[in-house]
Amino acid sequence: MGAIPEANYKIITPEKHESLIKENGIKDGVWKLQAEAVIIGSGAGGAVVAATLAKAGWKVVLIEEGGYFTPAKFTGDEFLSQARLYRDAGFIIAEEQTLSILQGRTVGGSTTVNWQTSLYPPDYVTNEWDSRFGWKGYGRQEMDAYISEVHERIGVHEVPPNLINANNNTLMKGGKALGLHPEVLKNNNRGCIGLGRCGLGCPINAKQSAFLTWIPDAIEAGATVISNMRAQYVQDGDIKTVVAEFTPDPYEKAPSNVLEKVVIEAPVVIVSAGAIEGPALLQRSGLGNDWVGRNLKVHPTSTNFAIFDETINMFSGPPQSAVIKDGHNQDNTGYGYWLEVAPFRPTLASSLIPFYGQRQFDAMKKYPNMSAGIVLVRDGADGEANASVKWSLGRRKVYFEITPTDGKNLLKGLKALAEVQVAAGAKAIIFPFPDVEDPIPVDKNSKFDWILDKSIEPGKIAIGSAHPHGSIQAAKSPDLGAVDLDFQLFGHKNIFVMDASVYPTGLSVNPQITTMSVNLRAARALAQRKAEVLGNK
Repeated sequence: MGAIPEANYKIITPEKHESLIKENGIKDGVWKLQAEAVIIGSGAGGAVVAATLAKAGWKVVLIEEGGYFTPAKFTGDEFLSQARLYRDAGFIIAEEQTLSILQGRTVGGSTTVNWQTSLYPPDYVTNEWDSRFGWKGYGRQEMDAYISEVHERIGVHEVPPNLINANNNTLMKGGKALGLHPEVLKNNNRGCIGLGRCGLGCPINAKQSAFLTWIPDAIEAGATVISNMRAQYVQDGDIKTVVAEFTPDPYEKAPSNVLEKVVIEAPVVIVSAGAIEGPALLQRSGLGNDWVGRNLKVHPTSTNFAIFDETINMFSGPPQSAVIKDGHNQDNTGYGYWLEVAPFRPTLASSLIPFYGQRQFDAMKKYPNMSAGIVLVRDGADGEANASVKWSLGRRKVYFEITPTDGKNLLKGLKALAEVQVAAGAKAIIFPFPDVEDPIPVDKNSKFDWILDKSIEPGKIAIGSAHPHGSIQAAKSPDLGAVDLDFQLFGHKNIFVMDASVYPTGLSVNPQITTMSVNLRAARALAQRKAEVLGNK
């Protein structure tokens, strides 16, 4: 088992509140702090930024809404893990129930519970960033130094052949049989043995999540990291104020004496709270323009559950070790779909199978023989995604409706996925259409053109996401985005957004590596301007 970094024992968790209160003479449970930069969120963006600024000599305070968990508290219990490690217990539900989103809420953010997939966008994506929004120098080759640094820090390497499990092998086998081009993915770990627990927290610290890498880097460089503190609002000014309130662990009794509130004053605020909570925080703080919360990208995702004669046990082994990108670039538009698999455990699988009552029970009896293939779509093919985040009546709300071309690409992907699954030997497929009420038997003669005629209207197809991004997009002018090309909020000095929220288009790849690399570059540029930004040049 990988050791817990010594620095992590300095993370301020609820168990340390009582001693802090006594040592600092804190009154009424309110701790007041000063810093040069306060960072809100500890995921792929916030953790990298905290480490970068702290190493450059900045006085950094990082706050994280979720708790701090290590293998001692990671468990195979899905209900417990989802409640503790995920936002909204694993199901952020869009208004009108048009979309469900998985997103981490813990120290390390989604890097603690993601499936390790390590990719960077193709050039046609970054070229669009340049031509439409003014992003310069983000092509794969131009970003190589940052990407390589990220790869080294979090242990990125190709999945070895002995760890490509039966679930992923459906893509390898079926794709090759059809003349497609399945690829072996890169994962981020050191010492993975294929336990298949990534989504519940790695029990041996093999996955190199942010809480094992960038967070201890930040602490060793002098940063203060506080868990279980939710940012309520940010007040602008020459010196900004961030007010955060205590958020208890839903499955553990809080100590009797805790810090109820933390008030942090700093000249620089960096919002790294993710593409769902970040815009909600800015909106309730009265900060930013009309682009805050708009054009949320989610990589709309649907699942075919293929049923095989042989045992698959989709949860066993590294979650994602194969990908098929043949559908990536439909008609040379830069938009399309790609195929992966998901390691759904029984709780999540049963929630995604679109059956009820006895049909659902009968389907779940075949769970050991199921492979969950997923289609992910690069959303925005119609110019802008029809999705947003809004803070309204004291509540964060997510709105989503798939656009026509994105929906068409999703259906194309489901057809291609079914063909791959049949070529891999599937005997039946459960499709994500509520009006298809039974598994459909399939064989080599099955045709799937009927999928292209299915409706994409709300309620007619099950859509999920694990990749919310781009809701506070960066652009060359406030007419095109919420933050500038340094990721500073238009209209506000020294309030930055540095996480997956800044992308102006859909990524077309799993976001972790892009988020770390892009924000490493942004944080390093900010760090080099320390004297100018802090006004002490």
